Amino acid sequence: MTNSNHIQELTLSTDKWKVDLVYENWHSETKTLEAKEGDFVIELSEKGEWHSILKIDITDEKRKRTCILTGIQGSTYLQKSNTDENGKSVKIDSDNLTLSLGLNFVSIDLNKLNLNWKIEPNMAEVFEFYDLENDYLLRGEVGIHRIDKSGQVKWTFSAADIWVNMEGRAEVEITENSIKLLDFNSDEYEIDFDGKEIKNYPQSSRPTHQ
Repeated sequence: MTNSNHIQELTLSTDKWKVDLVYENWHSETKTLEAKEGDFVIELSEKGEWHSILKIDITDEKRKRTCILTGIQGSTYLQKSNTDENGKSVKIDSDNLTLSLGLNFVSIDLNKLNLNWKIEPNMAEVFEFYDLENDYLLRGEVGIHRIDKSGQVKWTFSAADIWVNMEGRAEVEITENSIKLLDFNSDEYEIDFDGKEIKNYPQSSRPTHQ
């Protein structure tokens, strides 16, 4: 994957699918992607000047096709993971491609190249998702959401501040029986898999060590 957030490239593969992604931010100095390049075009929102674009080349044992996603609003960082415990913004899930794109959380049918669903569960951007039992756990800027494979939000957990930690610590850790969370102020929370708070540890109440 390239380091620039303006142009990003990422490849994912399974035994059946190979997916090549190219993301072009709306303020990239050189515009190279156009909707007309795609065999299929998916519009996530109304066309506008400030929207980014994603080119998806899908290859299986029979053919190669191209799908273009336009109307992407908000920042996107292409990120895959080799383990279920780590966060990612894109995943091949059976015959579907799941993506966290700016304001949208999206599932695409790789056989038909159409949207299974798209949702905006957060009032701001969504960043990454994790596998949680047979669902997804999605980290947004202002909410943690458990979402099933049909795109239904089961619950949302919010705290006093946003889910972006400025100390570079992991905002989400899924344990055997709970989910540990860290917010902007490094306040710590622990919730169960139903989104119910077990404990919280405000930074101001934790003991300091001399």
